[in-house]
Amino acid sequence: MALEIFTSANLAYLAQASVLAESVKRYAPDAKFTLVLVDTFPAEDSPHGQRLRSGLFDEVLTSEDLLGEAHDSWIFGYDVVAACTAVKGRALLRLLEREHPVLYLDPDTALFGPLSDVENALSEASVLLTPHLLDASALDSHAVEEEISTLAHGIYNFGMFGVSPCEEGIRFAEWWASRLENHCVDDIARGLFVDQRWGDLIPPFFPNCLIFRQAGFNVASWNMHQRHLSIDDRGDYRVNGDPLVMYHFTKGLGIGFERSKLKMEQNPLVADLWRWYLDRIDYFSRGMESQRWSYGFYRDGTRIRDQERSEWRSLVPEERPTDPFNRLLS
Repeated sequence: MALEIFTSANLAYLAQASVLAESVKRYAPDAKFTLVLVDTFPAEDSPHGQRLRSGLFDEVLTSEDLLGEAHDSWIFGYDVVAACTAVKGRALLRLLEREHPVLYLDPDTALFGPLSDVENALSEASVLLTPHLLDASALDSHAVEEEISTLAHGIYNFGMFGVSPCEEGIRFAEWWASRLENHCVDDIARGLFVDQRWGDLIPPFFPNCLIFRQAGFNVASWNMHQRHLSIDDRGDYRVNGDPLVMYHFTKGLGIGFERSKLKMEQNPLVADLWRWYLDRIDYFSRGMESQRWSYGFYRDGTRIRDQERSEWRSLVPEERPTDPFNRLLS
């Protein structure tokens, strides 16, 4: 069965999502690629609108498409990162209705090889997970900090996960989506980090899941010290001997690149990947002015504060004003 691949982003991340879409077209041409746009759909003749209608994305679903009349009340409770993350649950349920395996990829990822191993895995497993780390670090290594970070943020990285349309896969999707509806927040003190900490419960709750251990998937700044890039006789990248299939350029225009630079001396070929990625981001950014998030402000232009979002989430639906973006009524 052909894969349904999707990502979730606002307009500010459209260049990153475009790089991903381009790589999907190259390495997974039979897959259907859907962008979940967590933003207001731009005017048709705007640069962003033209990109969305260019054919680079096979389908564009908005958060309003997925949430309907509940959209404004729901999205007002989340900042942009949490909203783009939480909506993944609704999108997953929608795409599983098509009875094909579904693969999610963060918008700041890119493919470098085919996904046949993922398709084969999802023909047997209900859920496919990729751990942040595959091996323990030496006791005296600075990389122990990466293990501590994993304990805080979740064992598995939800920048990539797959779900089969089997009974257990659908049961997982319903459970996960329900948790993200109201609990997709960054509150590490309570054991929450948006969608990822929920993933720690998947192996005991859904026993037919698969922990996918191929080193060439979800290579990123947090595991670069364990995943050494090389080039084989054909000129293809390999990671610890496995083919490089997906690299995660997490927070590529900010702290992610800075963290990666700290490890490039021991893994120099990573710099080649970053040069390529930043060049493609530059290409897809041309003519695109920066966009502020549609749901980050009241209608009068006042920025919505995090405290206001938190207070909104604490209200039961019956206590919430009907128009949360009208500051005079909130």
